Amino acid sequence: MHRMRSVAAGLAAAALLLSLPCAAVSARAGIARHAGPACPPGATCGTLRVPLDRDSPSAGSTTITYALVHRHDTSRPAEGTIVPNPGGPGVAVIGHRDYAGEYGHLLDSHDLLLVDPRGVGGSGPLRCDSARWSDLSGSRLLALEAVRACGREIGARRRYYTTAAAADDIDAVRAHLGIGKLDLLGQSYGTYLMTVYAERHPKRVRSIVMSSAYPVDFDMLGGPAARAMRRSVHLLCRRSGGACDGDAVLDDLRTMARRLEDRPIRYPGGVLDDTALASTVYKLASSHVELYGRLPEALRLAVQRDAEPLVALAERVRPISGSAARGGNFSLPMYVTVTCNDYPALWDRRAPVRERFKQYASRVARLDPADYRPFRPEAWIGGIVDLGDFCVRWPDRVAPARYGSGRLPDVPVLVLSGELDLSTPTEEGLLAAEQYRDAEVIEVPSTGHVAEKEERASSCVISLETQFIRRGRVGDRTCLSRIPPVEIRSAAEMK
Repeated sequence: MHRMRSVAAGLAAAALLLSLPCAAVSARAGIARHAGPACPPGATCGTLRVPLDRDSPSAGSTTITYALVHRHDTSRPAEGTIVPNPGGPGVAVIGHRDYAGEYGHLLDSHDLLLVDPRGVGGSGPLRCDSARWSDLSGSRLLALEAVRACGREIGARRRYYTTAAAADDIDAVRAHLGIGKLDLLGQSYGTYLMTVYAERHPKRVRSIVMSSAYPVDFDMLGGPAARAMRRSVHLLCRRSGGACDGDAVLDDLRTMARRLEDRPIRYPGGVLDDTALASTVYKLASSHVELYGRLPEALRLAVQRDAEPLVALAERVRPISGSAARGGNFSLPMYVTVTCNDYPALWDRRAPVRERFKQYASRVARLDPADYRPFRPEAWIGGIVDLGDFCVRWPDRVAPARYGSGRLPDVPVLVLSGELDLSTPTEEGLLAAEQYRDAEVIEVPSTGHVAEKEERASSCVISLETQFIRRGRVGDRTCLSRIPPVEIRSAAEMK
């Protein structure tokens, strides 16, 4: 399972691995001052030098930054060590979220280990100056060119930045700190990472919590997301107390998709065509649930030839938001590199780019349009940035080797899915759960992507996760019934 284990261990020992309180340094050892993210109060922080390629030491090495937040009572042995990852791919862990605050009750008995994945945050961040986030939120042509440019700029090193490598880095930190087993807490892409870790290091896993999960082998053509879109609209209206009707909303979506395919609306920030409309619905249900309740009326008005509220919604969700837009704790190079290295390809990677496009077009041509209604398959897939042909121009012709037995540990597993989420819908959460022998699945009502990030549901979801990590099961889940539905609101204020 772990090829060249002795070589990796030798490199680790030779690197004068550092584990000092609050990112302290040893000048005598010739270690430069830790320049990564700030060390959390009371934590033990450090860096670990690891090989870029554990099968080929000549490829070089990189630095992994970690922070071990200690349990409140260190006079007793820790009951476990929680390792979270907030997703991405490409999101830094240290400083991204206040895990110690959000999961503070667990720190009564558990330690918390934060590890920035390679290429992100304090762990030797990759650079890619030739592509910008705005390229990915613009036209599809710009996005594909950004992927190509980023891959070429990173060069041969791009092959060393994979989920498998990140999983092995986590295990190297675990071994360095002398920790026996880990409680894995993955969110979004973090669920993919934790499954890969569990496959490669099954004896080191105590439990797994996956929020907004999807399986390792998932549908790059967005079929589950399309089915979830129709279900999500019906659930939104079913919980609205009669404020909207799901069939009517889907009818309005169909009308506007056809109208915008023929006559796109141009506005100062961009163009609203049927692909942009699909993207807007996808983002509203997944990551802007607070605005999702404005969609029904915005669509109704647009059908009546007043498209201003619908354009305003599209403009609100079009930019890539948060730290991604500003740089911050998000790495564009890692987002692109891991996506194109690891996710299923819809073409022969060995083929020239022109042939890849033909192979992809052939796949799309065979799709059943009914599966994507009320949108065209091309519009729906094109509206989701990292699906479809996103990596068709990626420079590598061979996927990096991904070693692992495929056997997952028989440990307690909890999967949570947001009821309205289209990014990682419940259908994919169930498929992720099926990877394990006996996983517990909870659908969180009226929530989108990573339900614990939503104020209406965060305390409930975190309490369920806390119960599970402590006991290996969820007991009281009555708080789910108290999560308020998304309010159906007037779109007039968006004008």
